[in-house]
Amino acid sequence: MLSPSLDHLAGLAILLLSAAQPAADDFRSGLSAYNRGDYVTAFRNWHVLAEDGDAPAQAGLGFLFHKGLGVTQDDIEAASWFEKAARKGQAEAQLLLGTLYFFGEGVQQSYVMAFTWCEIAQSNGQSDAIECRDAALEHMTSAEMKQSFRLVTEWLGRHSRAIP
Repeated sequence: MLSPSLDHLAGLAILLLSAAQPAADDFRSGLSAYNRGDYVTAFRNWHVLAEDGDAPAQAGLGFLFHKGLGVTQDDIEAASWFEKAARKGQAEAQLLLGTLYFFGEGVQQSYVMAFTWCEIAQSNGQSDAIECRDAALEHMTSAEMKQSFRLVTEWLGRHSRAIP
């Protein structure tokens, strides 16, 4: 069963964000600030990049909003940023968005969407997504499973390696 906290996954996501893609100097500066506990500076550095469409920065902002680090905790805002990054193929954001759907944090609870995003994240190399995917599957009806499989198949059909 999926743990009730995103602490482990969210902490892992920040670590993976730095290694997942070559990062711009501003993103690395934001990550350094985050690692020092200077979340306000991390937010400032990532916000500009995120507004310009940078997926790692969008995922970073999602994490800050989810945990309330340097900003007021807001899972609705977190889900919005995670979704922007997830749609660009950011595997950590896909996993975290799926987890938000599993628990209904910032989004309407949906095992279908939890399974969908976690399966896409797993297809995109995020092995930690298997736990989320399997936990969602345990709660789904056969009709919901079919819906999820269709959504995943459509996504993967439109995106090479789950990345646009």
